[in-house]
Amino acid sequence: MDIRRLTVEDAASFWRLRLEALRRYPLAFGSAYEEAKDTPFADVQARFSADPGQFILGAFTEAGELAGIVGFRREASRKMRHKGMIWGMYVDPAAQGRGVGRGLMAELLRRAGELPGLELAQLAVVDTNAPAKRLYESLGFAAYGLERNALKLDDGTYAHEVLMAYAFGG
Repeated sequence: MDIRRLTVEDAASFWRLRLEALRRYPLAFGSAYEEAKDTPFADVQARFSADPGQFILGAFTEAGELAGIVGFRREASRKMRHKGMIWGMYVDPAAQGRGVGRGLMAELLRRAGELPGLELAQLAVVDTNAPAKRLYESLGFAAYGLERNALKLDDGTYAHEVLMAYAFGG
């Protein structure tokens, strides 16, 4: 797998995979497919910033297909710049079980760890997603809370999210 920072040239591939993730796993993401599918493509392209504190990584197969994605966004305010949020982690089912998720997260932590003054990377994972929780814990993330009924689908189904953090430098 080739893992690299995505650029605006990757926007179409990123958006296809992102929409697939939202459609396939509606309880795993805060965004809803029904809303996201109508996002103007210019808004999708705007996600690809040159700011080192905001990036999207992609994992590519040997055939050059995008197989996994994850995003990072450093908090902007002066009092919160020591933290960043990991969002949108997804690996295509055909690529799961091959270390793609681990590779994406390891590269994200490496890049984020190079940001001056960054102390924490945070994420939220649905409490029923045991494989993802195991992956995050194996990389050094620790749970610090549970948000009950964090997400609610139109049919009334709720999901609880485990809040996790990774401390840089210890």
